[in-house]
Amino acid sequence: MSEDLPDTRIHTHHFDAREVLPDPTQFDVVVVTGSYARVADRDPWAVHLQQYVRKRVETGRPLLGVCFGHQLLADALGGEVERLPTGAAGYRTLSLTDGGRAHPAFVDVPDTFDTFLWHVDHVTRLPDEATVLARDGDTIQAFALTNHPVMGIQFHPEVTPRMARKLAEGADGASPPSDDVYETLTDERVSSAQLSRRVYRDFLHDALDTHAYITQSQTRK
Repeated sequence: MSEDLPDTRIHTHHFDAREVLPDPTQFDVVVVTGSYARVADRDPWAVHLQQYVRKRVETGRPLLGVCFGHQLLADALGGEVERLPTGAAGYRTLSLTDGGRAHPAFVDVPDTFDTFLWHVDHVTRLPDEATVLARDGDTIQAFALTNHPVMGIQFHPEVTPRMARKLAEGADGASPPSDDVYETLTDERVSSAQLSRRVYRDFLHDALDTHAYITQSQTRK
């Protein structure tokens, strides 16, 4: 994700959610990434991660959930996650809502845009005070908390064309969540989907600006 801000010096730290997590106030931005785990399994480490997410949200500091992280964030804050009967894999076209068009993370993507999906579960009910930003038909693909620098995205802007083809071929040992993944790997869609990386860039820009404001405000107290 840091490569999406080439003119900004960013230091990244990676943590295994099954091990000790950092203090919720320690970093400017926290990203909870994808996983082959399912929120519904209630693995002890995932339950602990949800507790961490709730504490992080309470601090008012930026947090982004991606795929599993998007689902875990929604569930941790009182939303619901269920199995998606058909699964979703490959490049799909998403549509912004009015909330999405107004959100800083989506200012540089069109009202409809292609991006990469890879999931078998989905958020079916949002937490209180959350707004849908993007959809794939009836599936919530992005949401944000009102008055918080917190967002969840179900899709994967970081997936490159090479990564997409390797996933479709089962290079990671996992079967695609849906059978039509190959049909979506067209040159046009693969190229178009690179625009969705702007979501990462613009979220980080806005989050870092927001956190700078929070830090200054707390210092003045």
